[in-house]
Amino acid sequence: MTAKARGRVPTRLGAWWHGLQDNLWPVPALATAIAVAAAFLMVRLDRSLVARGQTGPDWLFGAGVSGAREVLSAIAGTMVTVTGVVFSITIVALQLASSQFTPRVLRTFTGDRGNQLVLGVFIATFTYALLVLRTVREAPDDRGEPFVPAASVTLAIVLAVVCIGFLIYYISHAANSIRASVIIDRAARDTLGLVDELFPADVGRSAASPAHAPDSSAAPAPTVHATAGGYLQHIDETALLRLAEEGDLVVRVEPLIGAFVLPGATLASVWPAATLSPRVERAIRGALVLGPERTVRSDIEFGLRQLADIAVKALSPGINDPTTALLCVDRLAEILVRIAHRERPAETRSGEDGRPRLILHGPPFAHLVQTAFGQIRHYGAGDAAVAEHVAATLGRMAVLVPPTRREPLRDEGRLVVATAREQITIAADLDRVERAGGWAWSDAPDQCPVADR
Repeated sequence: MTAKARGRVPTRLGAWWHGLQDNLWPVPALATAIAVAAAFLMVRLDRSLVARGQTGPDWLFGAGVSGAREVLSAIAGTMVTVTGVVFSITIVALQLASSQFTPRVLRTFTGDRGNQLVLGVFIATFTYALLVLRTVREAPDDRGEPFVPAASVTLAIVLAVVCIGFLIYYISHAANSIRASVIIDRAARDTLGLVDELFPADVGRSAASPAHAPDSSAAPAPTVHATAGGYLQHIDETALLRLAEEGDLVVRVEPLIGAFVLPGATLASVWPAATLSPRVERAIRGALVLGPERTVRSDIEFGLRQLADIAVKALSPGINDPTTALLCVDRLAEILVRIAHRERPAETRSGEDGRPRLILHGPPFAHLVQTAFGQIRHYGAGDAAVAEHVAATLGRMAVLVPPTRREPLRDEGRLVVATAREQITIAADLDRVERAGGWAWSDAPDQCPVADR
């Protein structure tokens, strides 16, 4: 892969931005800021109308000072109450998702634009009504005129009506968002989108011939070590390539995306040895984004693990929901089939001069298959329906993927049957699983009847 592909990997700023999007507060904070600005502008408009002696259209708020105060007070008080209810519903949804599915799907709830928008509208309406309320006044000691911001109060009433619509939407949205199929679909779509981003259909077609790092047998390459622990969330490929080109270096990143890096562990190796300086070390550490948890922004394996965790949770005795596990198996198969048809980006990335500059490791297809189905196979082996579905799904995948990607599926299919033989004691159930996994021993899985089911 050449330097033209640099933009495919998120930068450090992009990692911060994606993390911000998964928080619940940015949209409400922005909506509140807009409400503050709107309150001051509307009051200014009302003062301008009063100064000109204009009353405005007939549909503007027409009551007096006491009426304006009562309306604004009612709107502000109601919005506080409703916001508390909405926040409580959100917390309950988070608790249900964490206990019934997996804590790793909580980011999909906090990052949900519907939840953020509803909270933002309610908080913004409260803020707007409160700021307008402070400008309503009686005539002071027969001097001057009472001030009733008619246009501002009218807008507050409109916002209150809008909030009613948002409340109805939110009740439906919250009930729908905790459905298993919706959560699974969201996790699958996020992972499929990441596959399209990191494994575009044209990756590798215009790449230069493979290049390798310099031979380090004569002298070990100097290494850059982590100063703090954390999960490797992102790699700023642009910064590393620029650093390597400017210093005539070859940089090899050692950990995989999603790996936990211990303090003092090796982050990268650098050639030639004499070029490693404190400035280069700081630049490399700055290009490798470590965080407290894994994210699906650049970590395909974590996207698969989210679905696998939901399936394992559904198979636990406390949940006992094999149907949800089968849904996860189907979506995992969809993701892996798409990955199987994409060429892996070259591990060695070249600079503008065509020379090798950056080496990045990625998980092999066999590892992704094991991540997707390994734990499901283990915890679902005692359930004949689950084991049969996993074996048959692997067979259907083997028909669809290129021949070079079939062997990991065969291995996993054989393991499914072997595990079922150890845990299923009823002969009829075991026979179903063995027939579903029979394709794994066939030289032509596309000719196996079970694989076509």
